[in-house]
Amino acid sequence: MTTHSESEISRGGGVAREWWLWIVEGPLRDCVTRSSGAAAFLLLALASVSRGNKILADAGHGIDELAAARLFATFCQTAFYLGFVWFTLIRGTPVKRAKGWQPRLSAMIGTFLCLGFGFLPLRSDLPLGWHFLSALLSLFGTGLAAFVVLPRLGRSFSLVPEARSLVTSGPYRIIRHPLYLVEEMAVFGAFIEVASTAAALLLIVQILFQIRRIYNEETLLCAAFPDYARYMESSARLIPGVW
Repeated sequence: MTTHSESEISRGGGVAREWWLWIVEGPLRDCVTRSSGAAAFLLLALASVSRGNKILADAGHGIDELAAARLFATFCQTAFYLGFVWFTLIRGTPVKRAKGWQPRLSAMIGTFLCLGFGFLPLRSDLPLGWHFLSALLSLFGTGLAAFVVLPRLGRSFSLVPEARSLVTSGPYRIIRHPLYLVEEMAVFGAFIEVASTAAALLLIVQILFQIRRIYNEETLLCAAFPDYARYMESSARLIPGVW
């Protein structure tokens, strides 16, 4: 009859634990999160391209000012999502990650809940000016994010709270979360087109989770970078002089 000593059992358990940590904390986890995140944003980019094709199809041979504004906003949105794909793939290894499910769940809901607008009926009674406002908010929100904020954030970009480096230049010199600010501009632009009680509830819940994300990120960055507390004293979260 074969027996095993306690040291052999302990050693076997240690090997199993090392393999488990390699899966959930090591390079495999990083590879899975990078590829899944990039795939999600690629799907959003493809959906944006499909929306642009629909705008062209509805316009037929005559593209008016509103259709042109919507097309350009869609182009910026597509560039915005493709930027997420690129920066997700090239981002650096985090020096610190948030613990627990709450920060990750808040990040996912805050990011993707607004996609629910796509399942709501478009308003057919909106005056032309509101359509233009919707297109302009989408244009400026996604354009600023794609061409100003994301390149500045670069390899430090992350969907869930992860600390890679402390970015305090450019728009980050004035406010600590410019990406969230310009994202909400685009979200509000999308909200206008489907404005209703259901859409308002989605928007409120999405904003609440975005606020939770902000606090989660600031807690993590304070723990990862000693200089972050001093940076907080000289910058606003979203709106200078207000919050």
